Amino acid sequence: MSSPMIDTARVEDVLDQHLRGQVPGAALALTHAGEPLFTRCFGLADLARRQPVQPTTVFRLASVTKPFTALVIMLLERDGLLDVDAPIRDYLPGYPAHAARVTVRHLLTHTSGIPNYIAQPSYAEIISDSRRTDADLLACFADRELDFEPGSRYGYSNSGYRLLDMIAEHVTGTPFGAILAERVFTPAKMHHSYLVNHTSTTTDHARGYIGDSDNFSEAAYFNIALTGGAGRIGSTLADLLRFDRALRTESIADADLQCRLFSPVQLTTGRREGYGLGWRLGTYRGHRLIYHGGGIPGYTSLYVRLPDDDLGIVLLTNLGRFPCTNFARRLIDAALDQPPVLRCAIPLPQSTVDARAGVYADTDYRLDITAESGLLIVSFLGRRHRMAPVDQTTYVAQDDPDITLTFHDGGPERACTLNYPLWWCTVYRLTQVR
Repeated sequence: MSSPMIDTARVEDVLDQHLRGQVPGAALALTHAGEPLFTRCFGLADLARRQPVQPTTVFRLASVTKPFTALVIMLLERDGLLDVDAPIRDYLPGYPAHAARVTVRHLLTHTSGIPNYIAQPSYAEIISDSRRTDADLLACFADRELDFEPGSRYGYSNSGYRLLDMIAEHVTGTPFGAILAERVFTPAKMHHSYLVNHTSTTTDHARGYIGDSDNFSEAAYFNIALTGGAGRIGSTLADLLRFDRALRTESIADADLQCRLFSPVQLTTGRREGYGLGWRLGTYRGHRLIYHGGGIPGYTSLYVRLPDDDLGIVLLTNLGRFPCTNFARRLIDAALDQPPVLRCAIPLPQSTVDARAGVYADTDYRLDITAESGLLIVSFLGRRHRMAPVDQTTYVAQDDPDITLTFHDGGPERACTLNYPLWWCTVYRLTQVR
């Protein structure tokens, strides 16, 4: 496959508008066929020391850890050390009673119903205290009731990925960091990747910041060691490029295993959700996406693969809450020279539109939907979108035609999925607005 013609000037313009100056420091790569087409490191890894970002600067990946954790679990299954369809009680002796109903696959696909630890009342206190242990973190969610019957819904849960690293340690008798090194980092030649902790502040490690370009300040202490398989990996731009190449060449996971990793989960209701085994899945303007983002105080990261185009994006920043997905979307547009998308609205009876109105939620998100003059008004996380129907079940935002709302009719529960470029959530109706 020949390399695409990249308009470097257009890519640089995206950097100027959406990234450069917006973060203390960042490392970026656009790849094709496993090789970098465009790389940039700019800004500072440490503002006080005036230390510049380099390809070997270690950033905390946060939830971009999850694809690595899932890969480890699948490699262990390949070698006969576990069964992903076995209940987790087989590998976590002493875990509460619902361990008999939850499988390893449920953990991998966020369909376990185990409450997400970041949503628990005690989480903020635990994660901000260096003295807290894994036992403290487990105690904040392990004994709670499941949010839903395992397999029936998708509900993003960091708790499940903490249990996965514990399962890996149980079946191997080896610390999780050593398992990662043996099965992923060393084969992929990722020699600067490891599980970080609060003392990982060497000169090659980026410090984390919050704020904006007018006032960056150091992020508050965050006990990264407690995040384990959910978010503890530190890595570099150079190492993630090696990982990207290793996936493409199948040197650490063959085609069959990758097919399993990148296949969407099917719920017991029959509906599929856009998550595989450790990877988010979707499309953007007809281009298939395999990706994962990550965010913790002081760091935001994103790794995207467009398999049909053989393109990849790696973005590492040392700023919390940076909108990586919006930047990546603009970069994809520039790289693929995509024209604006056009969608044609259709009229629907007002009664049909009215029937969609209501309050929809899951354990993390809430959508308030009202109907007005043939449109749906969707309020979500401080955003408000006026959305017009383009068919019987799909509505498109008038301010951004890449934002869609799809209703899932015919299932046992009234549900809808709100899709942003490189992000989505499925929520369920709580009440209907009359």
